[in-house]
Amino acid sequence: VIVQYNGLIFAQVSSFVSPGTATNQDIIIGTGSGTTVSSNPTVVIPKINVNAPVIYGLNDLSEASSQKALQDGVIHYPIRGADAHPGQNGNTVILGHSSADFFEPGNYKFIFVQLNRLSEGDLFYLDYEGTRYTYKVFKTEIISPNEVSKLAIGNDKPYATLITCDPVGTAINRLIVY
Repeated sequence: VIVQYNGLIFAQVSSFVSPGTATNQDIIIGTGSGTTVSSNPTVVIPKINVNAPVIYGLNDLSEASSQKALQDGVIHYPIRGADAHPGQNGNTVILGHSSADFFEPGNYKFIFVQLNRLSEGDLFYLDYEGTRYTYKVFKTEIISPNEVSKLAIGNDKPYATLITCDPVGTAINRLIVY
């Protein structure tokens, strides 16, 4: 029985031991506009010390394919009505684990475990094709896994949405950070 719940048990501990790959030098104060950006796509969330690679170009959004890609970072999850890339009008959807089986492969099993700490006004960044895009949180929401239509929030300007499972250690709901 304990093996079944190891994600729940270890998620909180692991997130504080290794929440991401950020170092003190990676932490961004302000807009990040003067920051040199790598050509490698990343998501940076200073408030929760996250700096993780973003995997773009998934052609197969099946559970197996998504889980495999999540071993290497967080994923750009393009769905109908929410398939923009950073800087484009529309919603860029970024999906990451809050917890996963502790013994499964991958270094990003707990990368979004503290996503629930983000609140209105917090900043996060998407580095894409050598440019840093700055986003400000305007809303958080808990939805059921089948409410993906809530991700189609408009195409009048660039948006970004961060998603993870909620509560931590389960896949009952999804925490959405707009």
